[in-house]
Amino acid sequence: MTDNSKNQIAIILATGNKDKVRELRPLLENISPLFRVYALNDIGLDVEIEETEVTLEGNALLKAQTVFDLLADRFPFMVVLADDTGLEVEGLNGAPGVYSARYAPMSDGNPPTYTDNLNHLLHCMSGIVNRKARFRSVIALKGILPSPQGSFLFEKTMDGVVCGTITPEPKGSGGFGYDPIFMVDALGKTYAEMNMQEKNSMSHRSLAVKKAIITLRDILERTGIPHTTLNVEL
Repeated sequence: MTDNSKNQIAIILATGNKDKVRELRPLLENISPLFRVYALNDIGLDVEIEETEVTLEGNALLKAQTVFDLLADRFPFMVVLADDTGLEVEGLNGAPGVYSARYAPMSDGNPPTYTDNLNHLLHCMSGIVNRKARFRSVIALKGILPSPQGSFLFEKTMDGVVCGTITPEPKGSGGFGYDPIFMVDALGKTYAEMNMQEKNSMSHRSLAVKKAIITLRDILERTGIPHTTLNVEL
């Protein structure tokens, strides 16, 4: 892949998680004809960013800033989009929260798999009556865009929340992570029982991304960059 031309602005997804990329890419591809969405592997960037912050906002900003700094020489104008997501269970005092991706203890030192985390959560929920939970995603945007003044540098965060219930056992074969045990209250089924289109219409991550798109639209208007009409409803 060659560096982007002066007529193209890159949106970089600051994640190596293929499942997240599969959810995020279709939500972002029609913001503007001048924007092109790239995953890290599309541009040959192999980086593992340790999530050292204690909040979802902190980790999302950390990842966005890290990738932004790494690509500053390659992309004169770009938007880096990073997210951090946590499952917050009321009966576990908000756990696993910011530690959702590394919740299960592993004796071999390797990071836990989706299945490890899911099974550990169900084990921790044994005997707990209150199974209310919520998924929360925080999106961080770090970007630099052309403007009449030369360039416009910005950093923004926004979140999306969906409430639900932890099921006693997995249901459905789609999705990833905790999706098979997170029952969405509004629909009466787990994320894993939804197809991608249905999940993307109402998930915590898609709600946060829709807010990010509205933010980008406002920035585009301020900088005078043309964009397509966005039909985004919150």
